[in-house]
Amino acid sequence: MAILVLPTSAFLAAQRDALRRLAPHETVVDDPDRADPLAVEAIVALELPAGLAARLPNLRFVAAAGAGVDRLLAEGVVPSHLPVTRAVDPMQGVRMAQYVALAVLHWHRDLPRHEAQRRAHVWKRVIAEPEDRWTVGLMGYGSTAQAVAAALTGLGYPVRAWTRTPRRDGPVTHFSGRSELTAFLAGTRVLVCLLPLTAETHGLVDAATLSALPADACVINVSRGEIFDQAALLEAIRAGRLAGAALDVFAREPLPSDSPLWDEPRILLTPHIAAAPRPERVAAQILTNLERARRGERLEHVVDRVRGY
Repeated sequence: MAILVLPTSAFLAAQRDALRRLAPHETVVDDPDRADPLAVEAIVALELPAGLAARLPNLRFVAAAGAGVDRLLAEGVVPSHLPVTRAVDPMQGVRMAQYVALAVLHWHRDLPRHEAQRRAHVWKRVIAEPEDRWTVGLMGYGSTAQAVAAALTGLGYPVRAWTRTPRRDGPVTHFSGRSELTAFLAGTRVLVCLLPLTAETHGLVDAATLSALPADACVINVSRGEIFDQAALLEAIRAGRLAGAALDVFAREPLPSDSPLWDEPRILLTPHIAAAPRPERVAAQILTNLERARRGERLEHVVDRVRGY
C-alpha cells in the first residue's frame, strides 16, 4: 500500500521526505501518474486535480499539508465520503504569535522612523505611545488566535476578538456576528486576520470593512489572501486611510512579480512563512491517522465540511 504526496512546493517535498524517514516500511510516492491506483491509501497535498481522489478505490483519507483546507473542499475535489484532515502543530501558534508580535512592535515602536534616522545619521529619541493605544483586533479566535492573544496581552497590548458566534473565553474583549463587526473595527488599531477561508469569509475584508478602521490603523493578514480585497487595501494605504499592512498570504501565490504590492514601502511582505508546520510533526500525524484508518478507528483532526474548517 502507498501514501501519495503531491510535492507542488518545497514545503510538500519536505513532508514527503519526512514520511520516508519516519516510516521506511511504507511506500511513499510522489507521481500520481506512476502510482498504483489500487495501492494508494492516503494523499498528502494542499490542492488536488479534480477527479484524482475518485480514481483511487482504496483511498482512506486526504491529509492537508497545512492548516488551510479550502482548496481540498472545493466542489468535486474529494468525494464526500472521504475524510479530509488538517495539519496540527502546537508550535504553529507560537510561530504565528511571533510573526504577529513582530509586526505590531514594528509599528508601535516606530522602527521605520528609526531606520530612516539611521540612514540619515540622525540621533533623535522618539518615545513610543502607551500600549493601551494599540488595541489589537483578532478576526477569529481558534487555537492559533488564542496563542496570539496570549502573547500580545503578555506584551501589554489590549486584545479584542471577533468571531462568527458568541464567545466569552480568554483574556480578550469579545465581539461576534455582523451586527458587532463595525464596533469591533472602530476600536482596533491593528487588525489581524486569522479566519479560515470559507464561503462566508471570502472577500470579507473589503473596502467597506477597511473604511471602518481608524485612519492610523494597520492590518495583518496571515490566513488566506482571498479574504482580503488586495486592491482596496493598497488604495486605502496609498490614500492615507490606513497606516500600513503586513501580508503573508495572497490571492495568488507566488505573488506575481508585477504586483504593485511589492513596491509599497508601507507594506511588510513575506512569502507565506508566518507559521508553517514542521514537516516531521505533520508526517507523524499522517502516519498515526493511517494506522487508525487501517484499524477502523476515527481519525484525528478531521475537517467539518459544513463549517469549512
